[in-house]
Amino acid sequence: MGISLWLVPNSKQTALLKRVMAIKRSTPNSPSSFPDFHPHVTLATTPTVAGLKEAIPSQQPAIRPKFQSVDVGDKYFMSVYTRVFDTDALATLRAHLRGRLGESAVPPIPHLSLYYIDNADAEERGRVREELKSSGRIVERADGVALDCSEDPSNRRNADEMLDDMEGEEIWIVKCDGPVPTWEILDKVKLK
Repeated sequence: MGISLWLVPNSKQTALLKRVMAIKRSTPNSPSSFPDFHPHVTLATTPTVAGLKEAIPSQQPAIRPKFQSVDVGDKYFMSVYTRVFDTDALATLRAHLRGRLGESAVPPIPHLSLYYIDNADAEERGRVREELKSSGRIVERADGVALDCSEDPSNRRNADEMLDDMEGEEIWIVKCDGPVPTWEILDKVKLK
């Protein structure tokens, strides 16, 4: 695949999002379905690491993308994902990266993947989204969507465990070649 820039949430939100990302199938058709991975919004992907770190603005502030919807896609890396609004600081950064790295380096839809599911298990994509919805993990709102990341989504007591956005405090440079468990973090850039 290449080398990617990932906008990653803070450690507290990472732990909460991992609860939503916990649905697993005991016997998927493909061993590449349902791998564990760090929650992130992919900002750009290029064939080599050259120029990636330099493409990040030196005074880049933290970014807080708001969740728009939870969708099912037909691609492995967009199997079940949270689409984020492409506005404000995120839209500005994505436009900057397109200018520095090229239009094709930046994904057309800004999103936070929740599940990677191989085409051999494609029917699971809709099932997983429906399970998230029926279990109360997806909470639709007039202005977007929230993810209930509580231990027990049927008992919503802690507003801090309801996420309708992500606090992007770092950009990671990640080598995304081979199976997902072998991906390698090459560098981390703390945002201002």
